[in-house]
Amino acid sequence: MSTWKLLDTGANTGAYNMAVDEELLARAQAGDAMPVLRFYTWDPPAVSIGRFQDRKSAVNAEACRHHGFEVVRRITGGRAVLHRRELTYSIVARSDQPLFPPSVLGTYRVIAAGLVAGLRTLGLSAEAVSREGRHASLVRKQAKGPACFSSPSWYEIVVHDRKIVGSAQRRVSGAFLQHGSILLDYDPGLEAEVIPGECAGDGVTCVKRELGREVSTEELKKGVLQGLTAALGIVILS
Repeated sequence: MSTWKLLDTGANTGAYNMAVDEELLARAQAGDAMPVLRFYTWDPPAVSIGRFQDRKSAVNAEACRHHGFEVVRRITGGRAVLHRRELTYSIVARSDQPLFPPSVLGTYRVIAAGLVAGLRTLGLSAEAVSREGRHASLVRKQAKGPACFSSPSWYEIVVHDRKIVGSAQRRVSGAFLQHGSILLDYDPGLEAEVIPGECAGDGVTCVKRELGREVSTEELKKGVLQGLTAALGIVILS
Protein backbone atom coordinates (compact mmCIF):
# COMPACT_ATOMS: atom_id res chain seq x y z
CA MET A 1 0.00 0.00 0.00
CA SER A 2 1.44 3.36 -1.09
CA THR A 3 1.69 6.28 1.35
CA TRP A 4 1.17 9.82 0.08
CA LYS A 5 1.68 13.23 1.66
CA LEU A 6 -1.24 15.70 1.73
CA LEU A 7 -0.34 19.35 1.20
CA ASP A 8 -3.18 21.89 1.50
CA THR A 9 -1.79 25.32 0.67
CA GLY A 10 -5.14 27.14 0.61
CA ALA A 11 -5.79 30.31 -1.39
CA ASN A 12 -2.80 32.02 -2.98
CA THR A 13 -1.79 34.01 -6.04
CA GLY A 14 -1.41 32.31 -9.36
CA ALA A 15 2.35 32.86 -9.36
CA TYR A 16 2.69 31.20 -5.95
CA ASN A 17 0.46 28.28 -6.91
CA MET A 18 2.43 27.53 -10.06
CA ALA A 19 5.79 27.97 -8.27
CA VAL A 20 4.84 25.40 -5.63
CA ASP A 21 3.79 22.86 -8.26
CA GLU A 22 7.06 23.40 -10.12
CA GLU A 23 9.07 23.02 -6.91
CA LEU A 24 7.28 19.80 -5.97
CA LEU A 25 8.04 18.37 -9.40
CA ALA A 26 11.72 19.35 -9.06
CA ARG A 27 11.91 17.64 -5.66
CA ALA A 28 10.36 14.45 -7.04
CA GLN A 29 12.81 14.49 -9.93
CA ALA A 30 15.65 14.95 -7.44
CA GLY A 31 14.59 11.80 -5.58
CA ASP A 32 11.74 12.53 -3.16
CA ALA A 33 10.00 9.18 -3.16
CA MET A 34 6.68 9.96 -1.44
CA PRO A 35 3.90 11.08 -3.82
CA VAL A 36 2.24 14.38 -2.95
CA LEU A 37 -1.43 15.28 -3.24
CA ARG A 38 -1.88 19.04 -3.08
CA PHE A 39 -5.06 21.12 -2.84
CA TYR A 40 -5.21 24.83 -3.53
CA THR A 41 -7.42 27.71 -4.66
CA TRP A 42 -6.73 31.06 -6.34
CA ASP A 43 -6.87 34.51 -4.73
CA PRO A 44 -7.28 36.64 -6.73
CA PRO A 45 -8.79 34.58 -9.55
CA ALA A 46 -6.39 34.01 -12.42
CA VAL A 47 -6.11 32.79 -15.97
CA SER A 48 -3.36 30.22 -16.45
CA ILE A 49 -1.99 29.74 -19.93
CA GLY A 50 -0.41 26.60 -21.28
CA ARG A 51 3.32 26.11 -21.50
CA PHE A 52 3.44 26.67 -25.26
CA GLN A 53 0.70 29.29 -25.68
CA ASP A 54 1.31 32.82 -26.87
CA ARG A 55 0.31 35.11 -24.00
CA LYS A 56 -1.00 37.93 -26.19
CA SER A 57 -3.38 35.77 -28.17
CA ALA A 58 -4.33 33.37 -25.35
CA VAL A 59 -5.92 35.93 -23.02
CA ASN A 60 -7.72 39.26 -23.17
CA ALA A 61 -5.33 41.24 -20.97
CA GLU A 62 -7.62 44.25 -20.73
CA ALA A 63 -10.57 42.15 -19.58
CA CYS A 64 -8.37 40.41 -17.01
CA ARG A 65 -7.22 43.77 -15.63
CA HIS A 66 -10.80 44.99 -15.49
CA HIS A 67 -11.88 42.00 -13.39
CA GLY A 68 -8.71 41.95 -11.29
CA PHE A 69 -7.62 38.56 -12.64
CA GLU A 70 -3.96 37.62 -12.75
CA VAL A 71 -2.39 35.90 -15.74
CA VAL A 72 0.19 33.18 -15.09
CA ARG A 73 1.91 30.53 -17.17
CA ARG A 74 1.67 26.83 -16.28
CA ILE A 75 4.48 24.32 -16.70
CA THR A 76 1.92 21.99 -18.30
CA GLY A 77 0.53 22.27 -21.80
CA GLY A 78 -3.00 22.86 -22.98
CA ARG A 79 -5.17 25.91 -23.40
CA ALA A 80 -5.89 28.89 -21.15
CA VAL A 81 -8.04 28.20 -18.08
CA LEU A 82 -9.93 30.61 -15.84
CA HIS A 83 -9.42 29.66 -12.18
CA ARG A 84 -12.19 31.16 -10.10
CA ARG A 85 -14.78 29.05 -8.29
CA GLU A 86 -12.94 25.75 -8.20
CA LEU A 87 -10.78 23.38 -6.23
CA THR A 88 -7.44 22.70 -7.86
CA TYR A 89 -5.59 19.46 -7.20
CA SER A 90 -2.07 18.47 -8.11
CA ILE A 91 -0.43 15.07 -7.85
CA VAL A 92 3.35 14.79 -8.02
CA ALA A 93 5.19 11.48 -7.94
CA ARG A 94 8.17 9.55 -9.13
CA SER A 95 7.42 7.88 -12.45
CA ASP A 96 8.73 4.57 -11.11
CA GLN A 97 5.90 4.37 -8.56
CA PRO A 98 4.30 0.92 -9.05
CA LEU A 99 0.81 2.46 -8.92
CA PHE A 100 1.32 4.44 -12.13
CA PRO A 101 1.86 3.04 -15.62
CA PRO A 102 4.91 4.51 -17.42
CA SER A 103 2.84 6.65 -19.80
CA VAL A 104 0.80 9.84 -19.91
CA LEU A 105 -2.37 7.96 -20.84
CA GLY A 106 -1.95 5.31 -18.17
CA THR A 107 -1.32 7.88 -15.46
CA TYR A 108 -4.36 9.91 -16.54
CA ARG A 109 -6.48 6.78 -16.31
CA VAL A 110 -5.34 5.88 -12.78
CA ILE A 111 -5.83 9.39 -11.39
CA ALA A 112 -9.18 9.73 -13.14
CA ALA A 113 -10.45 6.62 -11.36
CA GLY A 114 -9.73 8.23 -8.00
CA LEU A 115 -11.29 11.57 -8.92
CA VAL A 116 -14.41 9.91 -10.29
CA ALA A 117 -14.80 7.93 -7.06
CA GLY A 118 -14.45 11.15 -5.08
CA LEU A 119 -17.08 13.02 -7.06
CA ARG A 120 -19.47 10.11 -6.73
CA THR A 121 -19.27 10.36 -2.93
CA LEU A 122 -20.95 13.77 -3.33
CA GLY A 123 -23.76 12.29 -5.40
CA LEU A 124 -22.42 13.27 -8.82
CA SER A 125 -22.84 10.82 -11.71
CA ALA A 126 -19.22 11.24 -12.74
CA GLU A 127 -17.42 9.04 -15.23
CA ALA A 128 -14.10 9.07 -17.04
CA VAL A 129 -14.26 8.99 -20.83
CA SER A 130 -11.51 8.75 -23.40
CA ARG A 131 -10.80 11.62 -25.74
CA GLU A 132 -12.28 9.63 -28.61
CA GLY A 133 -15.46 8.85 -26.67
CA ARG A 134 -15.83 12.45 -25.56
CA HIS A 135 -15.33 13.75 -29.10
CA ALA A 136 -17.93 11.36 -30.49
CA SER A 137 -20.44 12.45 -27.86
CA LEU A 138 -19.90 16.12 -28.63
CA VAL A 139 -20.24 15.51 -32.37
CA ARG A 140 -23.63 13.91 -31.69
CA LYS A 141 -24.67 17.00 -29.71
CA GLN A 142 -23.54 19.26 -32.53
CA ALA A 143 -25.85 17.40 -34.88
CA LYS A 144 -28.73 18.79 -32.81
CA GLY A 145 -27.37 22.33 -32.88
CA PRO A 146 -24.07 24.20 -33.02
CA ALA A 147 -21.98 24.22 -29.86
CA CYS A 148 -18.55 25.53 -28.95
CA PHE A 149 -16.57 23.56 -26.39
CA SER A 150 -13.16 23.26 -24.78
CA SER A 151 -10.46 20.98 -26.17
CA PRO A 152 -10.67 17.46 -24.75
CA SER A 153 -7.79 15.90 -22.84
CA TRP A 154 -6.76 12.23 -22.88
CA TYR A 155 -9.17 11.17 -20.17
CA GLU A 156 -11.89 13.63 -19.21
CA ILE A 157 -14.15 13.47 -16.19
CA VAL A 158 -17.69 14.29 -17.16
CA VAL A 159 -21.18 14.39 -15.66
CA HIS A 160 -24.01 13.81 -18.13
CA ASP A 161 -21.53 14.23 -21.02
CA ARG A 162 -20.38 17.63 -19.73
CA LYS A 163 -16.81 18.22 -18.60
CA ILE A 164 -16.44 18.96 -14.88
CA VAL A 165 -12.69 18.41 -14.36
CA GLY A 166 -9.92 19.67 -16.63
CA SER A 167 -6.41 18.29 -16.13
CA ALA A 168 -2.95 18.62 -17.63
CA GLN A 169 0.24 16.64 -17.11
CA ARG A 170 3.98 17.29 -17.33
CA ARG A 171 6.52 14.50 -17.35
CA VAL A 172 10.23 14.98 -16.76
CA SER A 173 13.02 12.46 -16.30
CA GLY A 174 12.02 10.34 -13.32
CA ALA A 175 8.87 12.19 -12.24
CA PHE A 176 5.54 13.68 -13.29
CA LEU A 177 3.06 16.34 -12.26
CA GLN A 178 -0.65 16.28 -13.00
CA HIS A 179 -2.86 19.14 -11.90
CA GLY A 180 -6.42 20.07 -12.68
CA SER A 181 -9.48 22.15 -11.89
CA ILE A 182 -12.63 20.72 -10.34
CA LEU A 183 -15.36 23.26 -11.09
CA LEU A 184 -17.56 24.28 -8.17
CA ASP A 185 -19.30 26.94 -10.26
CA TYR A 186 -19.01 28.08 -13.85
CA ASP A 187 -19.67 31.33 -15.72
CA PRO A 188 -19.28 30.74 -19.48
CA GLY A 189 -19.85 34.42 -20.29
CA LEU A 190 -17.03 35.55 -18.03
CA GLU A 191 -14.73 32.86 -19.36
CA ALA A 192 -15.42 33.91 -22.94
CA GLU A 193 -14.68 37.52 -21.99
CA VAL A 194 -11.19 36.85 -20.64
CA ILE A 195 -10.19 33.99 -22.95
CA PRO A 196 -10.65 34.96 -26.64
CA GLY A 197 -12.50 32.36 -28.65
CA GLU A 198 -13.48 30.33 -25.59
CA CYS A 199 -17.10 29.25 -25.78
CA ALA A 200 -17.50 25.98 -23.94
CA GLY A 201 -21.23 26.54 -23.42
CA ASP A 202 -23.16 23.39 -22.68
CA GLY A 203 -20.04 21.23 -22.97
CA VAL A 204 -18.94 22.19 -19.45
CA THR A 205 -20.74 21.80 -16.13
CA CYS A 206 -20.00 22.34 -12.44
CA VAL A 207 -20.79 20.85 -9.05
CA LYS A 208 -23.37 23.53 -8.22
CA ARG A 209 -25.28 22.96 -11.44
CA GLU A 210 -25.35 19.19 -11.11
CA LEU A 211 -26.27 19.03 -7.41
CA GLY A 212 -28.48 22.12 -7.31
CA ARG A 213 -26.70 23.49 -4.26
CA GLU A 214 -23.54 25.23 -3.14
CA VAL A 215 -20.70 22.91 -2.20
CA SER A 216 -17.77 24.21 -0.16
CA THR A 217 -14.16 23.52 -1.04
CA GLU A 218 -13.85 21.63 2.26
CA GLU A 219 -16.69 19.28 1.35
CA LEU A 220 -15.17 18.71 -2.07
CA LYS A 221 -11.72 18.04 -0.58
CA LYS A 222 -13.17 15.40 1.72
CA GLY A 223 -14.90 13.70 -1.18
CA VAL A 224 -11.78 13.68 -3.35
CA LEU A 225 -9.67 12.32 -0.50
CA GLN A 226 -12.17 9.57 0.18
CA GLY A 227 -12.34 8.62 -3.49
CA LEU A 228 -8.60 8.59 -4.08
CA THR A 229 -7.81 6.50 -1.00
CA ALA A 230 -10.55 3.97 -1.77
CA ALA A 231 -10.02 3.68 -5.54
CA LEU A 232 -6.21 3.68 -5.51
CA GLY A 233 -5.68 1.83 -2.23
CA ILE A 234 -3.40 4.49 -0.77
CA VAL A 235 -2.80 6.04 2.66
CA ILE A 236 -2.61 9.83 2.82
CA LEU A 237 -0.66 11.56 5.59
CA SER A 238 -1.50 15.17 6.45
